[in-house]
Amino acid sequence: MNAKTLTTILRYHGEINGPIISELLDDLDFKCINLDVPDSKRKKVFNIAVEMFQNLYHYTRDLFMEGMKDEVIRAVFLAFEMDDDYYYLKTQNLIISKDEEKLKQKIDKVNNMDSQELKAYYRQVLNNEEFSDKGGAGLGFIDMKKRSGEYLSYELSKVNENLKKYTLIVKVKK
Repeated sequence: MNAKTLTTILRYHGEINGPIISELLDDLDFKCINLDVPDSKRKKVFNIAVEMFQNLYHYTRDLFMEGMKDEVIRAVFLAFEMDDDYYYLKTQNLIISKDEEKLKQKIDKVNNMDSQELKAYYRQVLNNEEFSDKGGAGLGFIDMKKRSGEYLSYELSKVNENLKKYTLIVKVKK
């Protein structure tokens, strides 16, 4: 089987904050325009990127681990890539190991829903009016799957006893 060739359009590694997110989103939009990404796909990619970048920010801004420098533990990686069939948005960051199961359950729950179930779940969560300790209502994964129409791919790998490296890939059909 031949592996698909990915073309990297945007890549970033480092700490993330509001101004950096704005700059990255502007750069992403500009590159999509230059690549002649159709407006409907560009809007999907942009909105998914907003969700993903906000997640990176909210889940790393207060991350602390004794003996590790903030710029190391809070460093994120993100990329926008494409092949002949899809656009790929990829993010990577560290999470506390004890949060792994909760994260997996959220993503798996959304991944196992069809579009009708997803719509109903979106309304349920929206009307729930509960917010996470990070300030969100829990709509991010639901929104990403609704917009992409694709399975949310993720991977968690052990860094040490206390940390996991979390990778999320969302693809949008061209």
